[in-house]
Amino acid sequence: MGKKTARPAAAPDADQPPAPGKRSKLKLALLALASLLLAGGGFAGWTVFMAPEAAAGGDNAAAGDEAAGDGGHGTMVALALPPEIVAESTYTHSYALSVLIARDCGRVRVGALKAAAEEEARADGVLANLSWEAANRRIGTLDEKSCGYMLNEVAAANAKAQRAVDEKTAAEKGGKAKGGH
Repeated sequence: MGKKTARPAAAPDADQPPAPGKRSKLKLALLALASLLLAGGGFAGWTVFMAPEAAAGGDNAAAGDEAAGDGGHGTMVALALPPEIVAESTYTHSYALSVLIARDCGRVRVGALKAAAEEEARADGVLANLSWEAANRRIGTLDEKSCGYMLNEVAAANAKAQRAVDEKTAAEKGGKAKGGH
């Protein structure tokens, strides 16, 4: 049949850029190791410089439980939440929602909720103000579907406030009966 002749290799043109080289496995490994070291160093720095109170509180709480015979288990450390977050879980927030959505979504009975909100306002006026601000932010995206959700939320909060009032009056009646008055 026919013989194939070898063609000479083409000379690279000066116009074309050279082909990209392969990355070295060593360079890739060093890059990955460097990023891990930086992340670990950042976390270590945070634990040493930014959170010494949390670390000290955790050690003291565990030591107190061991002294109590608990062995350090079952301890729950309460972290302080910012007031902006706490404001969204108050009776005042739910009452403010009921007032702000009444025109667009309808009214809900909120007698117990109003009384609880007034009590919260007397106890902490700043928190009550933050609650109204948070409720005002929430109604910014009010639509037909969210109306139903918010009305249910307000009704549930009113029921919870009513249960708290009922428990308080039952405790007062029980305390008076025990006291003999």
